[in-house]
Amino acid sequence: MKSLRQVLIVALLVVLSNDVSARASDFQIKTMEGKDVPLSSFFEPGKWTMVMLWTTYCATCRKQYPMISKFHNERKDKDAKVIGISLDGPAVMNRVRSYIAKQPMAFESGIVEIAKFSRAFKEITEEDFMGTPTYIMFDPSGAMVGHSTGPMKIELAERFIAEHIPE
Repeated sequence: MKSLRQVLIVALLVVLSNDVSARASDFQIKTMEGKDVPLSSFFEPGKWTMVMLWTTYCATCRKQYPMISKFHNERKDKDAKVIGISLDGPAVMNRVRSYIAKQPMAFESGIVEIAKFSRAFKEITEEDFMGTPTYIMFDPSGAMVGHSTGPMKIELAERFIAEHIPE
């Protein structure tokens, strides 16, 4: 039996237009090397992409890195991957790079200004950005299919993917 949350995510799929999904996947971020790229440049054909939005000052994010990294490592060569986006902003790029070097993150991260991201999040989801961690899921075609704020339970992400594999 599907939870109400899962039903709402599926309903969101129906409501989302290709234009909204395109805007989400083409959101511009800065790589840790300082290059501006669309989020979709991190996607791989045929793979689900879970985007973790985090900050260096988010204690919940720090607790989530090992679990999210495990999910990434177990699935990156199969059907899914994780991309991180730091909302600390490019002005503190060196501090973010140092922070990443000390954390158990197995996934690649980019960086963006929180204000810029918040505006885009509101435009794309029609909801206010509530904070970190926030997760955004993209299906293998690159379409945004859902988002969730707060701690992630990997079992839910795995179940969502399993239930939405094309037959």
